[in-house]
Amino acid sequence: MKDNETKLLAVSDEIQYVRLDILKPHPRNEEVYGNSDSITDLVESIRLKGYVQPLLVKTDGTIISGHRRWRTLTALGWEKAPVKVCHFETEEDELFVLVAENRHRHQTPVQRIREGITVEPIARKLRNSHAAQKAYRVANDSGELQPSDNQGQPMENFPLNTLDLGLTESKMELTENIVAAIVGLGCGRNYRKGRTAVKAADDLKKDCPQLASLWLDIINERSIDAGYQIAKMPEDKRRVTLEAIASGAAKTLKQAKALSKANSRKSSSAEGVKDNSNGSEGVRDNSDRNLEGETNTENASGTGVSTDGLTTEKCVTQNSVGSWVVVKIPFIPKDKIPERKWNGFWGRITEVGTTIKVNLGSEVVSLLQSDIELIENPTPSFCQVAERILRLQSFDTVHEFGKVILNRMQQAFSWDAAALAYLDAVEQIELARRAIERAL
Repeated sequence: MKDNETKLLAVSDEIQYVRLDILKPHPRNEEVYGNSDSITDLVESIRLKGYVQPLLVKTDGTIISGHRRWRTLTALGWEKAPVKVCHFETEEDELFVLVAENRHRHQTPVQRIREGITVEPIARKLRNSHAAQKAYRVANDSGELQPSDNQGQPMENFPLNTLDLGLTESKMELTENIVAAIVGLGCGRNYRKGRTAVKAADDLKKDCPQLASLWLDIINERSIDAGYQIAKMPEDKRRVTLEAIASGAAKTLKQAKALSKANSRKSSSAEGVKDNSNGSEGVRDNSDRNLEGETNTENASGTGVSTDGLTTEKCVTQNSVGSWVVVKIPFIPKDKIPERKWNGFWGRITEVGTTIKVNLGSEVVSLLQSDIELIENPTPSFCQVAERILRLQSFDTVHEFGKVILNRMQQAFSWDAAALAYLDAVEQIELARRAIERAL
């Protein structure tokens, strides 16, 4: 712990009840885990049980474990939270506990990689300690160690020396192997590739946040190796590849690479004449059809997020109930067909009969097969966020600005960190309002 840390709380193994306004999130928590996790399930659980597991905090009120619980209690209007106050000798100790306390949660590959980046200095110390122990044993067994020779003696009090990672002697010699074992990434090579890809995506975020977000989604939903293959590309080709996938001109990394090569050849044959149909702009201009010949359109929100994955070829059946679709009614004046106001919005099929009923959050509309396009193989992250949006859209009490945010998000197929932060804010305001109503 830093000497200049303000001590607000006393270290104790006993549970203390402290005001929520003196607690604060750990500065590394959002960096590693983000802030898009829904707290809806936790809100309902704590509201029904009236009990919450104590948070683990430092003496200055910084939360080490319990960030979601803290957000939930704030949304529920609690004034105090149960906490256990701990002291940490070093920053590395507290970071290790921060990661360790989140091991029970489901982690995305990107979150595990960010955990790895956080604990890498600790893993390096563990590797050095292990090497020192090995050298000390060898010297002692060979008789080379003099009684007065303390050089190379292992760090006996190093807190992670007793940590059983299940690694062989040779694997303990590489820091990346230790990191991968701590955060659950399999092998050191996997972590090394992931670290390269995530850091490169973070650098891209400064200029192109949407492309960076797509890149991280590729790591989460396809593979770490796919993200690493993008990181190995030259910067110009990297952007063209990501734009091709974002626009729907390519569905896979292999297709995007092929499209990039084709555009490069066109650019070379243009004899230096600048033509907007080539290069990265060409990917956008020709994005009305992808490599399989399926139609791709820009969503009505104007954000440029592609409708990659839409198809009208698959017939809607009873088995389609629960599927996600986009409303695409042919152009007819709005006074002739009121449902056309939903053009560009996605929703979920609730019933298939003479017409197809689609839940759009604030209402369920009856549409024809020709009025919708199925979203093929929606990603888990899309489904999770979409469920939250539909639920909030069903509340007629959401404030006007919140409705604007929800409407914009319901016309997109991926969202950046800023959009997810807005969604979280709308959700917390609505949950807090409902909690207040129950209390009155």
